[in-house]
Amino acid sequence: MQTISLRVEDSFFPHFQALISSLIKDKKVEIVDDGFPSDLIVSSVEEVRRRVYEAEKRIGDGEFLTQEQYNIQMDEFFQKELGITRR
Repeated sequence: MQTISLRVEDSFFPHFQALISSLIKDKKVEIVDDGFPSDLIVSSVEEVRRRVYEAEKRIGDGEFLTQEQYNIQMDEFFQKELGITRR
């Protein structure tokens, strides 16, 4: 069996996801464990950007952060909101 990694354009992703789901159902494709928690689902890059923007807005709200403070806040956001650790 072959394994590939793909990047899918955000606007095409829902169609691609439906296609892959169909292939999984027909047992033509299987999902390989990618090491992420099973409850971690991020629907699109736009969703992550929106959530990061909202967090930055809450954090910054009229004050300026140093780069170190920003990194700490973003690390906490990714851990709390998305359940992942930034590298």
